[in-house]
Amino acid sequence: MLQLKQLLDRFKNLSNNEKTKKQIIINILNKNKLPIKIEQISISKNTIFIKTQPIIKTEIVLRKEKILKEIKETHGLESITILQ
Repeated sequence: MLQLKQLLDRFKNLSNNEKTKKQIIINILNKNKLPIKIEQISISKNTIFIKTQPIIKTEIVLRKEKILKEIKETHGLESITILQ
């Protein structure tokens, strides 16, 4: 039988994994000169949701193909899509 600590350690890695994915996405967006903070991004069912100003959302739409290409080339983020 597993101890409670072992079970909880599994969930600890899940949150860190999501935080890591968000940080990778932020790095890609910042590289494309789109200032996004980690609090503005949420990931649900392999879809990125970005809560930001309309002007930045427009820039994301204009650069969507390039951003998605960079995201899909990153290990672990191959099936991600973007919604604003």
